[in-house]
Amino acid sequence: MRPFVRLTFIIALLLSAGLARASETATVLQGIAQGAGNTPLALTLVMPAGKQQPAKGWPALLLIQGSGPTDRDGNQPPHIRTDLLRQIAEYLAAQGVATLRYDKRGMHANNASLPADASAYPDFFRWENFVGDAMAAFRFLAEHPGIDGSRTGILGHSEGGMIALSAAAQLKPAPAVLVLAATPGRRMDAVIPEQLERLLIEQQAPANQSRALLAANRRIMETIINTGQVPAEMPRGLAPLYPAYAGPFLQAFLKLEPASLARSFPGPALVLQGQGDTQVSAERDAPALDNAFAARGPAPHSLRLFPQLSHNFKSRTVPDLSGPVGEEMLRALSEWLGPALGSD
Repeated sequence: MRPFVRLTFIIALLLSAGLARASETATVLQGIAQGAGNTPLALTLVMPAGKQQPAKGWPALLLIQGSGPTDRDGNQPPHIRTDLLRQIAEYLAAQGVATLRYDKRGMHANNASLPADASAYPDFFRWENFVGDAMAAFRFLAEHPGIDGSRTGILGHSEGGMIALSAAAQLKPAPAVLVLAATPGRRMDAVIPEQLERLLIEQQAPANQSRALLAANRRIMETIINTGQVPAEMPRGLAPLYPAYAGPFLQAFLKLEPASLARSFPGPALVLQGQGDTQVSAERDAPALDNAFAARGPAPHSLRLFPQLSHNFKSRTVPDLSGPVGEEMLRALSEWLGPALGSD
């Protein structure tokens, strides 16, 4: 049985890393760390090279990937290859910013840690576990030799941004900065129906079938929110969205209030959003986050929209997801991080 993993996980305790490769701009370390429940988690730490290390260490970002079986680079092999997080890490290293990223628990390099008994999946993939793992990963990065913990933040992509918001709300002290890339600004019980309706339109589904499926989806979400259980009966087309064991995760996921969490973050915040994104709305989600950050008062925040970029920050006119991340997004991120993270 292959689990449906929309979750991110992270590291906690010890690093066992070796030098994998180096370039003029980056030193790349591969390692294994112990996560929640002593789950081994594979990671990549990218340190800037070719520059003078600041006296207190490099500024840094923890990178958290989006939903699905997405690896530390931002890919879902063998079918989807975006290299989103890898390209972000390499670009930032050249600008003097270190990054840490990782494979999800039970997935990819961590496949051996997936529980043999499927009855353990509900706890293994519980939302709260992944938020706690993210907090542990952040602390690990902030305390790593060569890193300036006072200048360490979090960047989350898509669902990873929701985990970043949840972790940042609990970390003491809070991350130095928070970057939300293509992150929902509304509850997912509002976003998912929009995604589903768009897909049905693209597939030219008959109107009566679309109405029935959307109504069934509403009932399923209500049951999960109220009980934490996935209904046993559902249309076949919705089954991949709602695996039976994912009830506890989905209950928290559907109820999460991203805008409320954004209002609680005290530091500099950046929202990055492609206007060609068909999964997260540039018209509804990005403004919701921007308005929430603005409501905090004087804490600095910025919203950057990119007309030609998709959900993975690739050109919306090029169907090949393996292409380069939009230079305009990478440049905007780097230019914002400079003053936001401050100097040594």
